[in-house]
Amino acid sequence: MRRLTVALVFIVLFTAAFSQLYRIYAKKFYDLTGSAQWIWAPHRISRNQPVVFFAARDFTLPAHRRYTQIKVLGDPEYVLYFNGKEIGGRSVRGDLHLDFFDVSASARTGRNRILVAARSVSGVGGLIASVDISPGLEAFVVTDPQWKIFRRWNDQLPMVDAPEGALAPMIVGDPPTGRWNFLPVKPGPVAPPVERVLQPKAEFAFIANVPVIRTRSGVEVTVTEKRRAVAYDFGPTSGRVRLRLVGTQAVPPVVNVRQANSREELTIVESTPRPFVFGEGEKFVTDPEVNYFRYVVVYGGRARAEVVQ
Repeated sequence: MRRLTVALVFIVLFTAAFSQLYRIYAKKFYDLTGSAQWIWAPHRISRNQPVVFFAARDFTLPAHRRYTQIKVLGDPEYVLYFNGKEIGGRSVRGDLHLDFFDVSASARTGRNRILVAARSVSGVGGLIASVDISPGLEAFVVTDPQWKIFRRWNDQLPMVDAPEGALAPMIVGDPPTGRWNFLPVKPGPVAPPVERVLQPKAEFAFIANVPVIRTRSGVEVTVTEKRRAVAYDFGPTSGRVRLRLVGTQAVPPVVNVRQANSREELTIVESTPRPFVFGEGEKFVTDPEVNYFRYVVVYGGRARAEVVQ
């Protein structure tokens, strides 16, 4: 009986300590993003289909503010725009943290606009964001049901709503939720200004051996399949790969791409190529991250490669 009492007391104390620790971290995360919720485009996630959408929010900033700072994460990939300017973004790839951007120089008293382009090959993901204007105050703007979801790209979308109308966001949940849990904050990767667009010096087609995942007798296995590919040679360079959609396609495609530094690498069977998802109305999709490479290999012939610097 005594052992049972000791065990019960231990369980009670452990539960109380865990609850207190949870409240501390929950309060800490609330201080980071306020009442922000994880949102996503209204979508049947179980369909496992690619999703691209653009989440927008207009808001009015007061004249008296210390700064304008944005914390954001769009998982698995996002690009942030503020008042029409591309600020930054990244492909998450399991590196889960909130990205921090100081946009004080672009902020203005009165109307401002934040836009986040989110992409997911599987259709699964989450978007959370908050805007702060002064230390010690609750987040001034947060992701919530007031945001607007646009499914089709319009070149004016970073500045104004598209005429097609908007959808209400799907609320994924309050943090911490799912795989995101409590996220630390790190400086976000700032998008460098575009000074020029490089065209390839040469290009050539070849048949590539591409590793793909197939299900055999209920078991996922990696097999090699032959795919038509085009290698675009830019010479040794750095920058962000931009894909230009070829022709008019009824269904916006998923374009698989990989980069290489030597011609010998082009025929080596490596990891699965990276997919780039086009949204409705998009003619270009740009990698949010800067890389160093010589060749850009595009599989399937649905897009051409450029490099923005």
